[in-house]
Amino acid sequence: MDTTAFSAAMRHEPGLVEFLKSRPPGDVATVPPVVAEIVYGIQRIEPSSRKRTLLELEKDRLLGVVKVLPWTAESSRLFGSIKAGLERNGELIDDFDIAIAAIAMSHDAGVLTANLVHFSRVPGLHISWTAP
Repeated sequence: MDTTAFSAAMRHEPGLVEFLKSRPPGDVATVPPVVAEIVYGIQRIEPSSRKRTLLELEKDRLLGVVKVLPWTAESSRLFGSIKAGLERNGELIDDFDIAIAAIAMSHDAGVLTANLVHFSRVPGLHISWTAP
């Protein structure tokens, strides 16, 4: 799951919840850059707010059932290769999106995202769509 999908899961969006329920345990994962973006978003909210507390709990609940794929040496190699190729083609995307793609590909996984425009630029990446 990229950040859009992880956020949708935190909001209990019906389509994504149904998708997740249809998958075997351990079949859906996320990556460290997604966790970083989610934590950043939560940290921007007033510390004493109820919303922040609820989002922290939901993040922790979701991370309790979704594995986080590690950034490996292969992920780094793919990141450099993908970024250079996108740059050469004038189609550069955000570094975190490249990292998400590279980590997924290094684990023979695809990306579940609502951001088809960016991820479709990455050659060889399998992407699935979910509504934001």
